Amino acid sequence: MDMRVLIDNRWDGDTGIGKLYREVMARMPAEISPSFVQSRLALGNLLTPLVLAREIRRCDAEVFYSPSFMPPLYSRIPFVFTIHDLMHLFYYTPWHRLYYQQVIARLATRAKQIITVSDFSKGQLVDLLGIDERLITVVYNGVDDRYRENTDAFQWEVPYFLYVGNRRKNKNLPAMLTAFARASIPSDFMFFLSGHMDEDLSVLIGQLGISRRVRFLGRIPEENLPALYKGAYATFFVSLMEGFGLPIIESMATGTPVLTSTAGPLPEVAGDAALCVDPRNEDAIAAGIETLVNDRTRYDTLKNKGLVRAAQFTWDNTAAKTWNVITTKRPKQ
Repeated sequence: MDMRVLIDNRWDGDTGIGKLYREVMARMPAEISPSFVQSRLALGNLLTPLVLAREIRRCDAEVFYSPSFMPPLYSRIPFVFTIHDLMHLFYYTPWHRLYYQQVIARLATRAKQIITVSDFSKGQLVDLLGIDERLITVVYNGVDDRYRENTDAFQWEVPYFLYVGNRRKNKNLPAMLTAFARASIPSDFMFFLSGHMDEDLSVLIGQLGISRRVRFLGRIPEENLPALYKGAYATFFVSLMEGFGLPIIESMATGTPVLTSTAGPLPEVAGDAALCVDPRNEDAIAAGIETLVNDRTRYDTLKNKGLVRAAQFTWDNTAAKTWNVITTKRPKQ
């Protein structure tokens, strides 16, 4: 008999959570009978728990699933939701922090199960929000087969480093740009970044004297990313904190080495297949850049190990484990 699942599809979009949602939905088991949240309330709205509770009350589903961090205020059926990270406790406003601690954490204890994307994030949920570890299942993200199968490389007249991500403080862009300017490498190396330049970065880039060596690419369509990664000399992802760090395995899957961080889950995701440096030490980041450029043996080793490491992360595995969590009936703790 089919299992009726109510799904919060509002997260379907051009974001990391949207990517997870689409990959999991694309691999929905045949025995699932889905229905979807009808509300168009803005993502992250503080009233979301109440709205989700009302949606659940009106439906005949047996379980509720959300790919993101908002649980229902109350629920007559078991629910599963995903907390990717606890960035709100560190890099948002005091109101965000209070909401997570007093609302999200309390509602989370009522969940059938909480999915998170790394052992690091699971540890934070236990330590910082006091959630019972038995309620938490770690399901790693995956990397699309297009990254592995792609043979096209974006062509540029000089070598370039690549950063893919947003502009939030945890991304550590000022430190990466400063380290790039300091690194003793040939001056023809460029630094390409997704998104658009903002005023603060513009000032910093001018002060560092690297305006001609930095290029912002704007919004990059996902179908263009494999070639952009493959054409890069290396990918920079030296964050202060992440939940997972998808660009690491996307870059590795194309055969492009990665310079990443010793912080958060990034060493967990990278294994020994990336060069990890202290994200708070600009000299250490610069030294990592120099190693990638000047140590060809190390560069080639990282390239080969990256291909092997990325192969361990597939959306098939992610989806199968996610649906297993959703559909498995668990006794109350």
